[in-house]
Amino acid sequence: MTEDATPAGARAGARAGTRAGAIVPQRRGWPDRHPWYRFSRFAVRAFLRSVADIEVSGMELCPPATGAGLILACNHLSVMDIPLTGAWCARTVIYFSKSEVAEWPLVGGIGRAYGQIYARRGEADRQAIRVSLSCLAAGNVLGVFPEGHRSLGRGLLPAQPGIGLLAARSGVPVWPVAVTGTDRILKDRRPRVSLTAGPAFDPLAAAAEDVGGKPGHQDVADAIMRRVARLLPESARGHYR
Repeated sequence: MTEDATPAGARAGARAGTRAGAIVPQRRGWPDRHPWYRFSRFAVRAFLRSVADIEVSGMELCPPATGAGLILACNHLSVMDIPLTGAWCARTVIYFSKSEVAEWPLVGGIGRAYGQIYARRGEADRQAIRVSLSCLAAGNVLGVFPEGHRSLGRGLLPAQPGIGLLAARSGVPVWPVAVTGTDRILKDRRPRVSLTAGPAFDPLAAAAEDVGGKPGHQDVADAIMRRVARLLPESARGHYR
């Protein structure tokens, strides 16, 4: 199955991943319906609409919160990708980010307050992986930028294998989301920005269809990025044209 992975199947996969790695489920961040979180989403939406022309499509395809974890996979153009995707997602998103962001003035503190997971880039940060698997097992939405770096509008970069590892270990579905124009926010006067989502899918099954046999972590990461690429104009697909 490559489309619309069922919550029941996701829960089963999450339990299997938890047993295999002795992962203890632990939720992070604000509850989806917490008044403060709902207000902050509204405030961020209002701010972004005041500085950019934003077109949103497909965000209603986010699987409902039924106890199942979910990986939100998005291309990465700018630090604005986080507030944009988070503000229009119906569920609280816990973002996976590079450790340097934790030290940024204001941004790092806000990230910690909202449950952001910081990982050391360029190395296997086992603690960050365990925390990520823990929140997925507890039913959180984990926001991941598979490229690992901002592409700065030059087209998709090759995916890093880390998201393939998380998908394989957790067994949860992946929800592909794509953004354009976020790298121009606060640089151009009211740039055109798009936020587009597709249906959630089983990344392991998608990778197996692509490569045949048992896919590796890189195969899974590439399968995920191909789904993100489908949501972008061909000129923005870069490595995944």
